[in-house]
Amino acid sequence: MSEALLRASCLTHVYSAGTPFEKAAVADVSFEIGDNEFIGVIGHTGSGKSTLIQSLNGLLKPSSGQIFYQGQDIWKKGFSQRELRFRVGLVFQYPEYQLFEETVEKDIAFGPKNMGLSEEEIRQRVEEAMYFVGLPDRFRTRSPFELSGGQKRRAAIAGIMAMRPKVLILDEPTAGLDPRGCHEILSRIREYQQTEKITVILVSHSMEDICANAQKVMVLHQAHLVMFAPTEEVFARAGELSEMGLSVPQITRVFLTLSQKGYDLSSVFSVARAADEILRKAGRPQ
Repeated sequence: MSEALLRASCLTHVYSAGTPFEKAAVADVSFEIGDNEFIGVIGHTGSGKSTLIQSLNGLLKPSSGQIFYQGQDIWKKGFSQRELRFRVGLVFQYPEYQLFEETVEKDIAFGPKNMGLSEEEIRQRVEEAMYFVGLPDRFRTRSPFELSGGQKRRAAIAGIMAMRPKVLILDEPTAGLDPRGCHEILSRIREYQQTEKITVILVSHSMEDICANAQKVMVLHQAHLVMFAPTEEVFARAGELSEMGLSVPQITRVFLTLSQKGYDLSSVFSVARAADEILRKAGRPQ
C-alpha cells in the first residue's frame, strides 16, 4: 500500500489555550488524502475548515497531533515548511487582496522566483499558469489593480499554480463571483487538476460546486471530522447534513421530496444524475 500524499493524525488546534477564551477549532481529526484526488471540504461557518487547511501546509502548528506530507512529519526537526508551501499551495479566500506587484506577470512569477528557478523556467511557468486560468497574454504587462474582480481572482490562483504544487488548496475560490465566473474558474481548476495529475482540496459553501467537482467530501462539524467519503455517499445522508445546518444541492432536495411522496427514486446530487434516474424509471436507454 502506497504512502498517503497528505495525512493527519489526531490533529487538534486550540486557540487562546489556557485563557477563558480557549476554543478548539479542530479536534482529534484524522484522515488520508492520496495523489490525483479532488476533495471537497464543507461545514458550517466556524466548523474548523480554515484552520484545517492552514494546518496542511504548515501555516498553523497543531496544538497536538501530526500532519504528514509524503510520509514525513511536517513539524519534525529538519523539515522545511518553506519547501512544503511550494508543494502544498494555498489560495486564500479573496486572494486578489494579496496581489501587490507592478504587473500581472511579476505577481504570478513571485513564487517561482523564490524557488530559485531560472528566468526561462519562470517565464514558461507564468505562460502556463495564465493559460490554465484563462488570462490572455495581453494581461501580462497590466497592473493587477486594473483587472476586474474575476480577473484578479484568476491572477492570484495562477500565482500558486506557477509553483506547480502537488496539492492545490482553494478556500472559497468563487466567493463573490457571478454564476458564469464561478463556472469558468472551477472548470479551469478541474482541467488543471486532470492535466497535471495533482490533488485539489476545495473549500466551498456551494454544495452544487462541491457535487460537480469533488470525488470525495470531508464534512466538518463543531471542530470534528464527521464524514469523509465519496461524494455520492455523503450527499445520500442529506438528513444528517441538514441537522448540521448544511444545505444539499437543490436537485437532491427535489428528489428527496419526491421519494417522501412515495416515488421510488434513488438519491441524486447532480442534474446529470437526475436525468439518468428519470430515464431509468421511464425504462428508456441512458
